[in-house]
Amino acid sequence: MTARIPAGAPPRAARITILDILRALALLGIVIVHAHDHFNLYLPMPPAEGWQAAANSAADWAYEHLFVSKSFLLFSFLFGLSFFIQLDRQEQKGVDFRKRFMWRLALLFLLGLAHTLFYDGDILTIFGVLGFALVALYKRGTPLLVILCLLCLMQPVAFMDTLSRAGLADLWPHSSGWFHPASPAAGPSREFLYAHGSWGEAALWNLTQGQAGKWQFFLLSGRIWQTLGLFILGMLAGRWQVFVDAPNKRRLFLRMLGISGTLFLALLAARLLLTSRLDSALGTDAGHLLHQWENLAYTAAFVSAAVLLFTHPGLPLPSRLLTSAGKCTLTCYVSQTLVFTFLFFGGGLGLAQGMGPWACLCAAVAVFLLQAWACRLWLTRFLYGPLEWLWRTATMCRMQPFRKRMP
Repeated sequence: MTARIPAGAPPRAARITILDILRALALLGIVIVHAHDHFNLYLPMPPAEGWQAAANSAADWAYEHLFVSKSFLLFSFLFGLSFFIQLDRQEQKGVDFRKRFMWRLALLFLLGLAHTLFYDGDILTIFGVLGFALVALYKRGTPLLVILCLLCLMQPVAFMDTLSRAGLADLWPHSSGWFHPASPAAGPSREFLYAHGSWGEAALWNLTQGQAGKWQFFLLSGRIWQTLGLFILGMLAGRWQVFVDAPNKRRLFLRMLGISGTLFLALLAARLLLTSRLDSALGTDAGHLLHQWENLAYTAAFVSAAVLLFTHPGLPLPSRLLTSAGKCTLTCYVSQTLVFTFLFFGGGLGLAQGMGPWACLCAAVAVFLLQAWACRLWLTRFLYGPLEWLWRTATMCRMQPFRKRMP
C-alpha cells in the first residue's frame, strides 16, 4: 500500500550533488589506504633505489598525512548524513522508515559478511551494527545529540588512558590490558594464508580471527567512538541542512575551513610538542589522543575545501565523473576489494611484494578512475549501481525500478 503525501508537505528534495562528490572522494581515499596496505597483506618489501625510492617516500608521505584514518572518518560522517536524509524524506511522505531501515542495516551486515570472505578489514559489518544507534537516536532532541556527539568525539577510552598514565585516574584499567594477543600456536598467520593459502582457508580466517581482530582494533584505537560520533554529527548536519543549497553557503564553508584548518595546525603542533617532552608511555597516549582530534579537524577542513572547490562556478573539475562514482559507492567499494585481492594475494596474481607504495598509489587511482568512468556509462542506462539496486530491492522486499526509460 503506497503512503499518500499529506497536504501541505514539502515536495521531495532533489539529490544533493555535492554529497555524491564527497562520497567519491572518500572512496578514493579508502582505496588508496587499502592498496598501500596491500589489503592487510603485510610483507617485507625489497628496498627501492633511485627515483623509485623517492617516489615511494612521496607515496608514503601522502598515505600518512593525507589519507590514512581520515577517509574513513569522512565515510562515517556521510553514512550518518545519508541515514537522516532517507528517514527524513520518508517522514515527509508520512512514512516511519525506522523499522525498514533496521532491516536495511541487517542486509548491510550480511553483505559485509560476504565481503569479509575476501577482506578482513571490511567496514560494512561495522556500519551495519553501529547504525542501529542512529535508529534509536533519530527522534531524540538536538541538545542530547550534540552532547552524545561531543562525548564520542572526545575519545573517552583514550582520554582515560592518558589520565591513567599521568596518575590522575588510578582506578582506570588501561586499555592495553583489555585483550591479549593470540598464541602463535593458534594457526597460520593472516599473511601466510593471504600469500600462500587457498581462498577457503583465508575466508575462514577472515570470518573468525579476522572479525575478532577488527572489533578489537576498533575498541582499542578509539575508532568505534569516532564512528558513532561522526554518525551522529552527520545526522545533525542533515537536521541543520548544512549541505542543502551548498553553492549559496560559501561564507559558512569558508568560516568552517578557517576554524578547522587553524584547529588542525594547533593540534598538530601540540602533539609534536607533547610527544617530544613527555616520557615515552605518557607521550604515546597523549599523542594518540591528540592525533584522533587532529584527524577530525583535518577531515572537517577537507570537507569545507571540497565543497568550496566543487561548488565554485567555472572550475574545470571532474564533477560529473565523481558524482557517478558517488552514486555507486557500495558497488565500487566491494569491487575494489575483488580487484586488489586478486592482484595482491597468492590465490590471484600474487604481486604484493613487487608493488611498492608508489605503484600501489598509481594502481589505486587508476582503478578508481576506471570505476568512475564505468559508473558514468552504467548510469546512462540504469537508475542505480548493481549492488545499490540489490540492496534497495531487498530493503523494500519488492522489485525496484532498475532500467531508465529511454526516450
